Amino acid sequence: MPALSDIRDSVTAYDSEKHAEEFYDFYIKRIGKAVEPSEQLETDIRHLFYWFLGKVHKTAANPIETIQIGKNIYNISEAAPSNRAAIDEAVKSENLWAGLAFMNGNLPVDNLINKAKTITKNSIIIPAFFVHLFKPQEFPIFNNNVWAAYRDELGKNIFTNTRPTTWDNYLEYVSYCSYLKRRTGLSLREIDKGLWVIGEKIMEEARNKNEKETEESGQVGLFQSLEGIQKDF
Repeated sequence: MPALSDIRDSVTAYDSEKHAEEFYDFYIKRIGKAVEPSEQLETDIRHLFYWFLGKVHKTAANPIETIQIGKNIYNISEAAPSNRAAIDEAVKSENLWAGLAFMNGNLPVDNLINKAKTITKNSIIIPAFFVHLFKPQEFPIFNNNVWAAYRDELGKNIFTNTRPTTWDNYLEYVSYCSYLKRRTGLSLREIDKGLWVIGEKIMEEARNKNEKETEESGQVGLFQSLEGIQKDF
């Protein structure tokens, strides 16, 4: 397990302003109060998916939507077509009913996972976020950074393409976070933040190592062209 001080320092180092934590807090609380599928619930789910994909900022060129929360203005940028399709699938009424049933303890997690699998087959990360939305106190946010932090803790090598691929990966990570929560006394969201910061540094080290090895092999042009490809997650 990472040292307690490392996790706490990483939580402190998390840039809540940059990552629009206020935006996340506002919508995750509203979702927790929902009792049935509605236009508001659909909007709340959509907004948090865009947040998760890194599309919510205080400043943005050509935003598709502008939202005020308290005194702050947030701009939402467009997501990739495949991710928009996944979001559209996530907010279908039958999926929202399943999420609410799960939230209220009336649907086992395995059943919700079966629903989440229909959202997209391109990534485990987006469907796992759907599960998180309905029980954020038990099911953490899952992404490449936190997965790298966990894999590094297991002593595994981390590469630029290190990413989770299966639901077993997610459930394994959920168990790890539950363990950290018991040992550290931190909330699951604090652990999310701490592991994100730790994993971001690990992934940056992997990129730097990859760049150095690429330069030494004389394939700088190829590496730079690959680095220019933009992804939502």
